[in-house]
Amino acid sequence: MQLQTRNHFYTLTIVVFSILLARPNPLTAQTGAKKQKRLIDTLGTSASTTTTQSAQGSWSFLSLGACGIDQFIKDHPTFDGRGTIVAVLDDGVDPGIEGLRLTTEGKRKFIDVQDFSGTGDLFYQTATRNGDMLYVGSTQVLKGLDAKSIAPIDGKYFYAALDESHFKNGLGDLNFNGSKTDILGVLIFQDKPNHYVAIVDGNADGDVADEPTLSNFNENGDLVHFRNSRKERHDERFLSAAVNIFPDENRINLYFADGGHGTHVAGIAAGCNIDGQQGFNGVAPGAELVALKFADNTMGGVTVTNSMKRAYEYVVKLAEESGKPVIANMSFGIGNELEGKAAMDLWLDSILDAHPEVVVCISAGNEGPGISNIGIPSSARNVISSGAALPYETARDLYGLATTKTVIWDFSSRGAELAKPTIVTPGTAISTVPDYVTRDRYNGTSMSSPYTTGCCAVLASAMKQSFPNYKPNLAAIKRALELGANHIEGATLLDEGAGLANIPKAFDWLSRWQRDGKNPAKYAVKVAVPNVNGYGTAAYYRNGYYPKNSERTTFYITPIDQTGDGSRSSKIGFNAYDLVSNSPWLSSVEQSTYRRGDGALEVNVKYDEKQLQLPGLYVGKILGYRKGSPRTAADFELWNTVVIPYELTPANNFQVEIKNIPVRNGNISRYFFRIPAGAKAVKLRLSSNEGNPKSADAAIFDNDGKSYQYLRLRPTDDESEEKSRWITGDELREGVWEIDVKRGIGSDDETASSVNLSVEAFPIDYSYDYYSTTGNYVKGQFTLTNNSTTTMETGASKATIEGYERFFDTTLSTGDTYTMNFKRIGFEKICSFDVFLDRKDYNLFTDIAYQILKSDSSAVNNNALDWRTGWVEVKFADNDSAMYTLKFRGGLANPDKPHTFVLHFRERRIFDPAANDYKAPITMPVSNLYPAQTETISFIAPQPLPQIPDRYRFFGNLRISLDRNRFEFPLEYSK
Repeated sequence: MQLQTRNHFYTLTIVVFSILLARPNPLTAQTGAKKQKRLIDTLGTSASTTTTQSAQGSWSFLSLGACGIDQFIKDHPTFDGRGTIVAVLDDGVDPGIEGLRLTTEGKRKFIDVQDFSGTGDLFYQTATRNGDMLYVGSTQVLKGLDAKSIAPIDGKYFYAALDESHFKNGLGDLNFNGSKTDILGVLIFQDKPNHYVAIVDGNADGDVADEPTLSNFNENGDLVHFRNSRKERHDERFLSAAVNIFPDENRINLYFADGGHGTHVAGIAAGCNIDGQQGFNGVAPGAELVALKFADNTMGGVTVTNSMKRAYEYVVKLAEESGKPVIANMSFGIGNELEGKAAMDLWLDSILDAHPEVVVCISAGNEGPGISNIGIPSSARNVISSGAALPYETARDLYGLATTKTVIWDFSSRGAELAKPTIVTPGTAISTVPDYVTRDRYNGTSMSSPYTTGCCAVLASAMKQSFPNYKPNLAAIKRALELGANHIEGATLLDEGAGLANIPKAFDWLSRWQRDGKNPAKYAVKVAVPNVNGYGTAAYYRNGYYPKNSERTTFYITPIDQTGDGSRSSKIGFNAYDLVSNSPWLSSVEQSTYRRGDGALEVNVKYDEKQLQLPGLYVGKILGYRKGSPRTAADFELWNTVVIPYELTPANNFQVEIKNIPVRNGNISRYFFRIPAGAKAVKLRLSSNEGNPKSADAAIFDNDGKSYQYLRLRPTDDESEEKSRWITGDELREGVWEIDVKRGIGSDDETASSVNLSVEAFPIDYSYDYYSTTGNYVKGQFTLTNNSTTTMETGASKATIEGYERFFDTTLSTGDTYTMNFKRIGFEKICSFDVFLDRKDYNLFTDIAYQILKSDSSAVNNNALDWRTGWVEVKFADNDSAMYTLKFRGGLANPDKPHTFVLHFRERRIFDPAANDYKAPITMPVSNLYPAQTETISFIAPQPLPQIPDRYRFFGNLRISLDRNRFEFPLEYSK
């Protein structure tokens, strides 16, 4: 996801809150708050007293009151998820810690763990025994065999080695003894016909006398603890591990959670007595758990080729074989380029269409509060996409905020061309973490998705107990959650979807449909989206254009019949719908429409131009109600979004100022600005209306909904009444920008304040006549034209050569990995690499890792790409002669299909910024540049440039001073 935080899960700071995004970011490996000396656990059935959630209302740290869970389970104590299975697809879950050991019935909570990432795979070899010792060849590898009474039925011994150095770019020290080079030996043998067991040297002391014998985890829940054997260190941290043995492949997999993200997620969904606190539970504490590891924490917590697909195939098989409702959670996501078109989106939709009994919940992403940034694969049509809310009681007790209302976290991703998120649920919780992790409070849609997953488990549990013949149906559960949700004050569709989940109401809808003997109809919605040059599930016009007069927006609604019996009556059935708008600027051309049998629908929508005059965000929907039925539940909903941007034109001197923007307690004010063609710089200014201003942020999102700039106003700043920022050069992106003015979530009694936002564009027409290097000197000539309506004063300017670069491409038609060795050439200080993928190529992946490695494979830079562009660098030491490796590894969603993709690279060798003498002063020919005036300017550097290798060219910046402002342009080599 990155764990929906990276592909990834990352940490985003909003005011004083740390946000765990939707990728699994490995959590800091520090001593756990709770110490457990027990080294081996068997998660068998316990005789402990059954617990319920009757006291749950007091636990605001993981708020069950926000969605009505606490009262629902208090009224129905057995509706706590029992009889269901929650599958956690993540970076691993530790099944040996308090809170994840038992269900509310005292049963073993984890029924299986599987590793699809391959990080725990070991291939074993033949070994021999000599008395108490085990040998591979002539090398002793283990001792302590006599204490175990080992007796292989066939007399054969096998050995594998878990080498900590493989995890040097992740957790590293698996047994917490201060070394990252230990070998944890594993003995494997057949104890009875066709049954293998293993003994793992969990403390790496070479002695298995004190270690348990482990069967495959799904048999008895056997665990071993990786832990420190050096008693003098007094370090009792541990990491639980399980085994799965595959004798046909001579392979054993050691399953363990070398990241903390998945464990936190699992506790939210189904924890029971978290941290040993009686009654402090996750949403569905009665549910059983399955942990499916698909992320490699040695490469930043990324999925690997096919790992996500294999995990979902396991979920489908589990649902088929267990006979129980299975709800899968995936708190993971990467940025979207073609919403709903990624390979994983399409594959996931197809498998869920074929298996409607499987329920899948995915985090929406942490790219908000701008619109149009739902992540992959939350963008899949069928999945339940969860945004993140902050319940008022959690804000009060975890953050000390005196607030009385639940709000949506600003980081939560928003919809636009997709009818997403589905709902929002609490995105903040204290939950279970591995023993070696101390921090247990995280925020993000990574937290809201498992909350939603637990809600689905509670609903399925309640339905199964109330209606013995009930069969879970993803579309029905999803629709019940939507219809039962509560609106959050101030939120739009794009922010909250249907709203904050309400489980008692959702249960009422499911019960009603069950009694009526039918599930709600399921539809696929498609509409052209000009902003993405394709189709989406919602109409979205961002660039100021929208259909006017006789133009229409046409929605195509295709029923997906899961219950049709193929009879003649089913094929020719007649269904008619009334169409109703919820917004005055939005209406449908037809007031009623119909379909025959399983035919598709077309609905034409029109917008009232008179009501779309003022700049802003307009969001509404058309609801289709079955004719003759009460208008309590629409069969389908058609989302519409129109953005009217502020225009920067000669009429307003390319400047817009918005005054008196209220800033208070999580309020978000959205403004859109079209950056005019030819603008070479934009100046943003955020100013306070008060002498002692409160904090305020202006978050800037580009035309694709990607966040890329921030302007922050803080009361502690030296010049606290105003902050400004120039955006020029490569950072200046075309299209319609969204600027969201906000403050972090605070208390109701905070003093309201206001700010002013100014956006000013400078349409300077700039072009090179030439720039070249002759005789090792850089020289060039360029032209400037003042396209603004005011005179600009010229000032001191210069051209700077910052280094040298090259561009190169590589095409991969097999495999998923590209590596390239490089080293310092001799005089550069930094080497950086940018990678670019085309949109369609990027959509082939579930994740992308991007690293620079030393010769010992340790990472200098260990990144994951959340979008189709990325960047890594290495800073060279003086006289650095080491060889480095650039590594790209993409997790292909569907490697069975042909997949040729192109990687575009820019390699830059950067001179020492502190000692860069390659500057060319520029003498302006005039002191003033008048409107419409054009001038030609030449420059030449007085210092000779160093020799550079073939195939490279110099690069740099041209910094031009106009009207006391500095414009920056890249030097573009042309001759």
